[in-house]
Amino acid sequence: MGVLDGRRVLVTGGSAGLGAAVARRVVADGGRVAVLGRDAERLEAIAEELGAVTVAADLSDGPAAAAAVDTAAERLGGLDALVNNAGTFRLGFVRDGEPSDWADMVQVNVLGLLAVTQAAVRHLEAGRAPQIVNVSSMGGRRVAQPAQGVYAATKHAVHALTESLRRELYSSGIRVTVIAPGFVHTNLGAYIRDPDVRANMEHGQLHQGLDPADVAAQIAHVLSAPPDVHHVEIALISTRQPPG
Repeated sequence: MGVLDGRRVLVTGGSAGLGAAVARRVVADGGRVAVLGRDAERLEAIAEELGAVTVAADLSDGPAAAAAVDTAAERLGGLDALVNNAGTFRLGFVRDGEPSDWADMVQVNVLGLLAVTQAAVRHLEAGRAPQIVNVSSMGGRRVAQPAQGVYAATKHAVHALTESLRRELYSSGIRVTVIAPGFVHTNLGAYIRDPDVRANMEHGQLHQGLDPADVAAQIAHVLSAPPDVHHVEIALISTRQPPG
């Protein structure tokens, strides 16, 4: 019997990186998982590896994202928890930044999270000890560098939305938690246009980054909390990351 035995968990952005680590941890702890993602090939691989329910979805398309949540909940037989992990990470300076990058971050990191959450609420209300976990960033608590500004703004929004949802959904019995990791060893800044900023991010992730499995363990800790325990926020960095 695992600590998440029987819990039905939906993970967005779950076909790679931190999301895949969360999906693996849920299954290892006895839960059932549905994964939303954009990459059909990666979704197929995670389905084969974990026996996960997978649904292709582009969170920048709100109606499609909502429909994907309904499909995932139906295939799981209900929903007990949502992990809003999907996000895009496109650091750059405002003075020469690409508006399309800004729009993409707002669309996925903020509006996509809202679309998925809105669609999930009615399923969660019928679930067991329902929870929402929003994956933000230490960048949602402070701006560590100027190239992080727009990304950090979207993650500040995630923190604000988490707090408002925690209050809004309290009467429905849905607990809402924000997770704020520092550097995580994931895609090494693959989508950052500026080569210097990308190299700096790659160095940070390689040498100071958290293992995605360790962040997933913290999310699993939240999901396994007793029904009368409500985690508000967990912020974490690697012991190799300066505390600045």
